[in-house]
Amino acid sequence: VLVKICHSTMDLPFFKISGENGKREGQPPAFYLRQVYVDIFNTLVTLKQDQVLINGTR
Repeated sequence: VLVKICHSTMDLPFFKISGENGKREGQPPAFYLRQVYVDIFNTLVTLKQDQVLINGTR
């Protein structure tokens, strides 16, 4: 989890931003965010390479 609301208030909706790591082989080896997930208003937005998925649908 990268970011999430800690205290629910009337001013902010619940949201959570999380990611999935990937590993690149090579010199030097590196880690990167392979996918980013934004969960807000009961909707899951997935950012993956050049795609944006809403609840798993492109």
